[in-house]
Amino acid sequence: MKHTAKRFAALLAALVLALCLSIPAFAAAPLVRDEMGLFDADTYSELEASAEAASDGHDCDVYFLVVDSIGDTDQRQYAKDYYLANGLGSGSEQSGILFLLAVGSRKYVTITYGGGVTAFTDYRIEQIEDAVVPYLSDDDWAEAASEYLSMCADTLDFYAEHGEPLDVDNDTSGWPILLLIVIGVPMIIAGIVCGVLYSQMKTARLKTEANDYIGAGLKLRVQVDNYTHTDRVQVYDPPHEESSSSGGSSVDSDGFGGSSGGSF
Repeated sequence: MKHTAKRFAALLAALVLALCLSIPAFAAAPLVRDEMGLFDADTYSELEASAEAASDGHDCDVYFLVVDSIGDTDQRQYAKDYYLANGLGSGSEQSGILFLLAVGSRKYVTITYGGGVTAFTDYRIEQIEDAVVPYLSDDDWAEAASEYLSMCADTLDFYAEHGEPLDVDNDTSGWPILLLIVIGVPMIIAGIVCGVLYSQMKTARLKTEANDYIGAGLKLRVQVDNYTHTDRVQVYDPPHEESSSSGGSSVDSDGFGGSSGGSF
């Protein structure tokens, strides 16, 4: 019985060990990596849930990394080294996007890797940083992280739904405002001009004879309208060549995309 019990205990231990080893890597690798304790427990839980929701089903992990100070180290190089050293990313390509916030150094950067390079174009990354950095400048760390995660989720959803990344040539989010500016503003200006001209013409009356429009000091002996000629001007309009798109993603020699970052 004792030998049986020992064998059973050994088998049980082996099963427990196998189970532990089979736990997915992401369980030990949070997506929101707050290494300076910037967020309280509730805020952290909400952000982590948002990061998991953004990453779910896209084979591209969305990371938000918070550190204190990186000194004089280049923020892009720091983020790249961290990404590789910690084995981040989804799948064999380690696909992902990471936003580095160095609070003490007041620096930031966005990097992409693997499939994340394709999913997040230079255009989209610029949009994300333009939305996030103002919150960083106000020290509103939680809102900055929330905005970043939300925009990453929208980006990956767009890629999944359309089969192409969100880029300069297919982003329709700003069209309503653009149409309002292009059409509405000229109409307002034209209305003001017409209103001014109309107010100045209130005393004008329609004349029935051409002579009525000739000044009193001008006397014409013969008044004849003769058609002489028509001037026609031809201007050459060369065909326009389609310019290459400025969209897409830039990739460095290490295979990383993203931005060069900045300060806030």
